[in-house]
Amino acid sequence: MDVIRRLSGDQKLTIDEYFVQGAWLGDREERAAYVGAKANQRLNRSLTTVGADDQTLLMTDKYLTGLILKASGFPAPDLKAVYAAFACFGSAPTLRTAGVLASWLESSGELPAFAKPVDGTMSLGSVPLIPAGPGEVDIGGRAVPVAALAQEVARQFPRGWLIQEQLRQPPEIEALIGPGIGTVRLVTLWEADGPEVLYAVWRHPAPGTWVDAAIYGKPNIGCALDAEGRVTMARLGDLFTGKDITNSLVTPDLPLVGQQLPQWSEIVEIGRAAHRLFPGHALIGWDFAMTLRGPVISEVNANPLHMSYQRSFRRGFLHQDHRTRLDAARVLMQDRCKARRTGSQ
Repeated sequence: MDVIRRLSGDQKLTIDEYFVQGAWLGDREERAAYVGAKANQRLNRSLTTVGADDQTLLMTDKYLTGLILKASGFPAPDLKAVYAAFACFGSAPTLRTAGVLASWLESSGELPAFAKPVDGTMSLGSVPLIPAGPGEVDIGGRAVPVAALAQEVARQFPRGWLIQEQLRQPPEIEALIGPGIGTVRLVTLWEADGPEVLYAVWRHPAPGTWVDAAIYGKPNIGCALDAEGRVTMARLGDLFTGKDITNSLVTPDLPLVGQQLPQWSEIVEIGRAAHRLFPGHALIGWDFAMTLRGPVISEVNANPLHMSYQRSFRRGFLHQDHRTRLDAARVLMQDRCKARRTGSQ
């Protein structure tokens, strides 16, 4: 009966979401706080204005958001080149064909690098590019022919495949999670005094992978962060089939729970300040990489998946504290954007 209630009611969970997201945990009120993909999108949409201040489509374009962030003084990855069949990408070398891309990968001298689609999601198409043997490139523990990779990119990502600098994490972070970048998902909410942190989750790549999403059938790690940027809980995999962990999977004698993120204050400061670029969005998800040159914004999300919160914090996203803050932020956004429209007239 509870499954039917969660599937057919306002939550609109799927069977998989009911179990994987943990909607069977807690009392009736606590179970009602869990969201799935449909409720998640509907909620985030309600926190985005309608009209010119809606920058959702802009945020899906990683090239344009990178330009805006850099032009506004915020840290973003440096761009080395772009594969694109049609579009123009400013001063960056634009590689128009699979053959030109293969030649660049072999002879440009710009590797190592990291590549991702200009409009990709869930880390699909995101790979490191590490020099390997003649005619090959390592895409994260697997060497593949350059020509074959270039053909696949041309087929899958004609709108654009960004080749960026390969970011390096501080040694103490690599010791905990390995060389694959683990991003901090910082979700900010525009409240009465301006953008504030709603929650933050530190996501780690699965051991042996290079991106912090669950790919290749390997579960990633989600860490709940408190207001000081300290790991309070860590989970490998989802709430149904995964398990709690306390120590690093890369260096097992290093504790993970209790770790203080070294660049936390800068991450919070940058996220709160950058949110003011988008007044039409009451809520934004920022992906931060902790690097040798400080925090770097790798992505901006108008529709952040709060399922990361549920997995890491072991509770439904729409609990009463969040509801109260979200409702107030929604009213402020409507007033703010109405004032902007009135002022422009």
